[in-house]
Amino acid sequence: MKFSAFSFAASLALQSIGAAQAGVITPSSPTAVIKNGTVHGIKDKVWNQDYFLGIPYALPPLGPLRFRPPQYINTKLGNIQAKKFGFHCFGYTSDQDGYDQSEDCLTLNIVRPAGISNNAKLPVAFWIHGGGFLGGGAPDIRYNMSFMVDQSTKIGSPIIGVSINYRLNGWGFLGGSEVKGTQNLNVGLKDQRLAMHWVKENIKAFGGDPKKVTIFGESAGGASVGLQQIAFGGRDDGLFRGAIHQSGGPVLFLSESISIDSQQQFNRLAQNMGCTDAPSPLDCLRAVPSAALHQAFKFQLWNPVLDGQFITEYGSQALKYGRYVKVPTITGTTSDEGASFGTIGARNDTDIANYFALQSSWSPAVIQQLLTLYPADVSIPPAENFTGQDDGTSIPENGPAYHRAAAFIGDYMFIANRRYVAETLAAHNVPVWSFRFRTLVNGLPAYGGAGHFAEVGFVFHNLNGDGYNGPFDNGNPLGGPKAAEYAELAGFMCKSWIRFVAHQNPRAGTGGSGVQWVPYAHGSGKRQIVFDISSTGGSYIETDDYRKEGIAFMNEYILQAQR
Repeated sequence: MKFSAFSFAASLALQSIGAAQAGVITPSSPTAVIKNGTVHGIKDKVWNQDYFLGIPYALPPLGPLRFRPPQYINTKLGNIQAKKFGFHCFGYTSDQDGYDQSEDCLTLNIVRPAGISNNAKLPVAFWIHGGGFLGGGAPDIRYNMSFMVDQSTKIGSPIIGVSINYRLNGWGFLGGSEVKGTQNLNVGLKDQRLAMHWVKENIKAFGGDPKKVTIFGESAGGASVGLQQIAFGGRDDGLFRGAIHQSGGPVLFLSESISIDSQQQFNRLAQNMGCTDAPSPLDCLRAVPSAALHQAFKFQLWNPVLDGQFITEYGSQALKYGRYVKVPTITGTTSDEGASFGTIGARNDTDIANYFALQSSWSPAVIQQLLTLYPADVSIPPAENFTGQDDGTSIPENGPAYHRAAAFIGDYMFIANRRYVAETLAAHNVPVWSFRFRTLVNGLPAYGGAGHFAEVGFVFHNLNGDGYNGPFDNGNPLGGPKAAEYAELAGFMCKSWIRFVAHQNPRAGTGGSGVQWVPYAHGSGKRQIVFDISSTGGSYIETDDYRKEGIAFMNEYILQAQR
């Protein structure tokens, strides 16, 4: 189970207890009249918020609609009970643990301050979860919007929070020539797009402003935000006015993740499901029981592809030539992204070279040049998380070149991409703020530093660690002896995100050290904020030039890496 502390307004008041849980409409239920009917939610008196949970934004993608773009709901639904979360979509990571899954999963959730009118026109924070396009879901209580909405009211900038599900792995990203020929590629991204259209058409009924939507996400969610910016050649459909990429963006983190070379994998799937000799293997797959497909997808990996329609070109090219929706943007990573992915038994140059030969399309000469630019003494900037601590190399699976590999891999997957995005947007005079999250969270060994996903609990102001478990002390990455410092940083970060959503500028506030977040192109250099707790120096502004030569060379070959 992923659930930990019994919080989140007592887990949404036990999913609204009694009559509401049974689907009975009560006089205290908040309502919103949308195009398809009347949505009945929950009022939480503890947080003084209204919850509208599990609202369908598309027809169930079942039977003939499986492996197709999501379809609008064009019929009246009458009274829509939105009193409990919907299912997670079928997924293949630990993010699904403890949550019920289903193919019928295209739902969204809305959290708002209680008592607002339909004319409130509040800004909207639209969350797209991560999970490598393989897992995750909006019901994950690590992503509950209640804490962020609560913080927004406390600083006088109230917002509405929206979180969505979208189809994952083969359900959302099935490839192959038949799928491509029927324009059914990237339906998971199209799910996200339709959810945005739903918000544009209906959020006013909940007191939101459809012209003030900011999309944000982390990892695959951050990549999704970036892909929505370059979708349809950068066409602006008026779906969002701001974007936040956390450890992801329009330049993807997997070199082969935009590729249409998936026919062999499709053929294996069709063969295993008994569909090879069918007149249409794709139609045959639509009739396969979902349990059988779910089992088959456990052994396959499907990602977004370059389809010539939704994604017309690589993200690096779209940004270079200005073919993206130019809105104020926050982009950032953790300090030690690669430490979460760098356990490759890195003993020497050969191990690292072999890893990149498999993971990228770079030639041996390019890899050798990068090894030169990432010498044996390279550190994760500026080695602050490891001073006086076990550096992790005593763990056999890490290898003695662990930190060198971590710097290399972190730049390759996330940090070089983030710098490319920040530099390009700044060059195009698009307002952009960049960050590096440096804090070592509670319960993790120092040698791993501030790894992938570490900032998420701070952004959501999840002080209780709701939804966390595993290595964290008492299941809370923001707990332990430094809980007060973590709370201070979480307040700073969460309020910065809120101010960006509300005012398109995160700067309207200071951290514990009085630092102010400056735009990336501000003044004479490419400046970004480093988020940290006070006992290790606090947050500060730095020039974004660490590992300059290696990252510059890496970005020069982004196009060769098919990103």
